[in-house]
Amino acid sequence: MSRERTLNVAKAVTSQLHVTEEAIDSALAEAAHLLETCISSRRAIRMSTLLTTEVNDSTIEAMKALHTAQTHMAQAHRTLTKIQDQLGLDDTLMPPPFDKPPEDPPKEGVTQSRLARRRQLAAGQSAIR
Repeated sequence: MSRERTLNVAKAVTSQLHVTEEAIDSALAEAAHLLETCISSRRAIRMSTLLTTEVNDSTIEAMKALHTAQTHMAQAHRTLTKIQDQLGLDDTLMPPPFDKPPEDPPKEGVTQSRLARRRQLAAGQSAIR
């Protein structure tokens, strides 16, 4: 496959990864907002807690499932980053929507984290590999 085609495919995968991560984050935030709304509403009409525990329990279980999905997507992201490195693709061509922490702290004098390289490149400095 040509370098240009590989880069286009990688950009498409990266874009979809970010959309998926954002969707999970949004769903988790919305579920938390639902829980808060249910509790506030129950209090506003002075309804017994006993009547709404099942709703709360179900919402919390859904939030746990979303957290699990978030964890799995983070692992998928790490794996795709490794594949990107194996293909020799420059990570600055496909920046994430948010900076992520490096997987391992850089060894002194040996390497520089991906995050630090991105920040340097964004500031117009050369990256140290």
